[in-house]
Amino acid sequence: MRKEGIAKPLTTEMADQIIDNIQAFSAYPERDTAMFLVSFRAGLRVGEIASLVWGDILQKDGKIKETFSLRKDTTKGKKGGLAFLTHPELRLALETHKQSVKSISSKAPVFLSRKQGHFSSISMSRLFKNIYARAGFEGYSSHSGRKGLGKALNEANVNIYNIQKVLRHSSITTTVNHYISVDEDLLAKMVSRV
Repeated sequence: MRKEGIAKPLTTEMADQIIDNIQAFSAYPERDTAMFLVSFRAGLRVGEIASLVWGDILQKDGKIKETFSLRKDTTKGKKGGLAFLTHPELRLALETHKQSVKSISSKAPVFLSRKQGHFSSISMSRLFKNIYARAGFEGYSSHSGRKGLGKALNEANVNIYNIQKVLRHSSITTTVNHYISVDEDLLAKMVSRV
């Protein structure tokens, strides 16, 4: 049972529906798709996404990096950490978004607000909530993509310590208690095989 106040995880099927909805109804489909996938496929927190600048994610030749170091001033606990932009769907979305941007400089926000500046964490959280609600997923938050990544990694039998590193948790307890939920259907399948 999900604790009150804890984000619900997204699934790949839900993500596909969300992207379809973004493409059909968003005023900024390239931006919103890439922003959503940075959450769902790279596991960045909303504050980290809001503070991304092009210099964080682009190589000198303009290609998107596969990994990059998050700036300490943008992360929870001010610890920094490594982020992975390796998922093909995410890379394609970021490239498509990059092509839609009029002007790119190393200090410019990756995701511009309607006012052409950085999003605040609060305004980006609201945008995520609206995107999910518009796709029919009420009660999901800006943390749901990150939670979905943790759940997907767990279901793919990724070692819990590697999940901790991808999500950049300082404590394995956080990963276990808040990101790795018990799936009763998965347990039933596992028990039936032994």
